[in-house]
Amino acid sequence: MYEKQYPNEGAVLFNQPEEKSSYGPMAEQVLKEAIFQFQRKKLMEQIDEALATGNKPLFFKLSAQYNDLLKQYGA
Repeated sequence: MYEKQYPNEGAVLFNQPEEKSSYGPMAEQVLKEAIFQFQRKKLMEQIDEALATGNKPLFFKLSAQYNDLLKQYGA
């Protein structure tokens, strides 16, 4: 009986008009920040490993990538 009252509940309906809201730009900013933090943490771990193993060329390569990341995200 419930299914007869609400046949589309839980279904994703793609032909619905998009609602205008202010959440889009905020969600985009949250995603950008999450990606930045993830990439930053990953590079820092790799840089630490390069330092620990004394791999100078890798350290310089990763450091350049880290600096590029900071420029890209304006950090």
